[in-house]
Formats: sequence, structure tokens, C-alpha cells
Amino acid sequence: MSSFMEAVNADKRQECNTSLKDEGQARAGSLPEIASLVELTLIGSMTREQAILAADPYSIGNILRDSETFFGESHDLGAPERLLAWSDEVRRLKVVAENVSYPLEQPDRLNGTSGLMLLREDSWLESGHLKELYEEWALQYTSGRYHTLVHPSIALRERLMYRWKGHMETMLHHLDEGMLSIALVSGREMPDADSLEAIQLTDLRDIQLEALLRASLTCYRQGMDHRLEILIPYPADLEEWSHMHDWIEKVAEETLCHQRRAVTYSIGALLRADASTHLAADLARCADLLVLDCKGKVEAEERPEEIYERLQTLAGCIRKAKPNVLLRVSGLTLPSDLPVLYRMNADEAGLEHESMPAFRLAAAQWELREEGRSPKASKVLPLK
Repeated sequence: MSSFMEAVNADKRQECNTSLKDEGQARAGSLPEIASLVELTLIGSMTREQAILAADPYSIGNILRDSETFFGESHDLGAPERLLAWSDEVRRLKVVAENVSYPLEQPDRLNGTSGLMLLREDSWLESGHLKELYEEWALQYTSGRYHTLVHPSIALRERLMYRWKGHMETMLHHLDEGMLSIALVSGREMPDADSLEAIQLTDLRDIQLEALLRASLTCYRQGMDHRLEILIPYPADLEEWSHMHDWIEKVAEETLCHQRRAVTYSIGALLRADASTHLAADLARCADLLVLDCKGKVEAEERPEEIYERLQTLAGCIRKAKPNVLLRVSGLTLPSDLPVLYRMNADEAGLEHESMPAFRLAAAQWELREEGRSPKASKVLPLK
């Protein structure tokens, strides 16, 4: 008998909330071992809690890829996917997919997620499927001979809008009535509010928003009901956010007209990790949701604990201002980031595909261990 299976048999005689951080605790780190865990759970020899806690989150991504050879042509869940599905059921912290292929090529990448979030449409426009059309539109947006503004042709604008709408429809179809969260294009830093770039950015956001709303309306007519989240990127102050909020409502009214109620959307804000606590608190009182963008922030810090401390302070101000506002954190993707996410009392975490399996499992293990320390914790999960 392998050391892993010996440990599993020993675990049956122990409380199922035993911490896997104990010295010498064996974990399932291969496809056969994960399959053994799932089989033992299905026949009732161990609980789902024990199976989840006995798996190695750092190996689950490779195990999942290995399992595709065996389960790729089957409609049944393979053992790793089944284990991850169990972890999704017991986990409070929700997971949102980020930066998947656009348009989505592999719908299974959204397994275990509560939706899809696209924060960096600027980068996608510069390298994605609309690159040539977008560049053609941008090149026509220039100043004339006598410094008069020359807009692109209406036909070119319509082409860009309808191509963008088509891509968003594809994403919504793959979401299967899930949530799609999109940040408006942020553009470059513009010191002059009346500059050509600022006017171009406003028009581009108008095209983006109209494409999103029209795509959602088309899906609604096809019998699909999606939830949209529109994020205002990095507002400098509450006045800017309010101005953008009113502008979004105006575009929605003009685009959807009498069918406005057919499209369900909420309006939130995308904040940098170093945003002021005063701004975060103000936005929390007004916005439907807040997304903290931490991408690259922790890696850039010589002392990551300092950014963790700032994030906790920021989250504390947000919760104090509005306890029930939806708080999502993007960019903290490693299992080692879990302590700060839970101290922030975050509702959701935005993850790239590569980080998802390890994070889904590790977060479930974290919550099970924390519940195991509570006298009110349930000892066994029901087997469905």
C-alpha cells in the first residue's frame, strides 16, 4: 500500500477537519490517487470533506490536464473535475474567470466560476480579432487642416460596433445565462480633457457600451437572460464616477428604448490597489459593486506584506461604508494569497485560467479548516 493510501485509511479514523498543514500529511498528487479519493467518497468510505482536504492543490492543474486523455470524449465528469465541483459547492468565496480567449474558444474554462470578467479591453483591441478594424477607425480620427476635428465615417463606426457586438454575443452564448462583467476601455492618461484623445476615448466607450447592450438584447430575444456588470475604470473622484454613471444610463436608454427592462445590468467601479480610502468609501456608498485591481502590484512590491496591509485597510473602509456591497479582488491568484482575501472579507476573486484549479481547491480547503475550528461547524457534507 502506498504512503498516500495508508494516510487516507488513517484519516478515516480521524476527524475530517484535520489540517493538511500538519507535518508529514500525505496528499493526493496524481491522477490515480485523485481517482481513488473520488471512488472512496462515492462508495461512502469517506466524506467529501475528507476527499477535498486530502488533495494537493498545487498538483490539481497538471492532474486535470492529464485527465483530459481519459475523460475528454466522455460526457461524465472526470475524477479531478468531480473533486473540484465538490469544492465549489462548499466554498463561500466565488471565482470569476478573467482574460480567457476572446471570443471564448473553450467553454469548459468557465467550469466552477460564477461568470466572466473582462478588465482590459484596451489590450484586446490592440491585438485581438478587431485589431485591423479598430486601427482603421482610430487612424481616421484626426485633426483637420485648420485644427477642426475629423470624425471617422459613420459606416466605419457601424462596422466596428457590429463586429464588437458579434464577439460579445459569442461570449454571452458560452456563459449560458451567467454573469458578464466588462470594464469600459480606460484609454491613456489625458491631462487635457478637451484633447483629441479624450474625445476619441468617449466615442470608443460609446461604441463598446452600445455593442454590449445590443448583444445582450439579442440574446434576450433568443431566450437567454444574462446579468451584465459595467465597470467604470479608475475614477479619480466621486464626481467623475457620477458623471460616467449618468452617461451609461443615458446610452442604455437611447440604445434599448422601450426594451430597456429586458437587459439587466449593474454599474460598478474598477479601483487600483493604491486608491485612497476616502474614494473607496465614497464609491462603496454609490456603486453596485467594487473591483480592486491588484494585478502586478504584489510582484512589484519589495515587501508584499505592505500591499496586503493596504488592501485590508481599503477593504475595511469599503465594508464600513456599505457592508453588503459586492467586493471582488483581481490579481491575487495564488493559494498563498488566500489569508489576505479572507481577511478582506472579499466576496469574489478574479482569476486567470491557469490559476483556477489550484485556487478553487485551496480556497475550499481553507474554509473547511476554518469551519473545523468553529464549534458550530458541520462535521460531514451530504453526499448527493
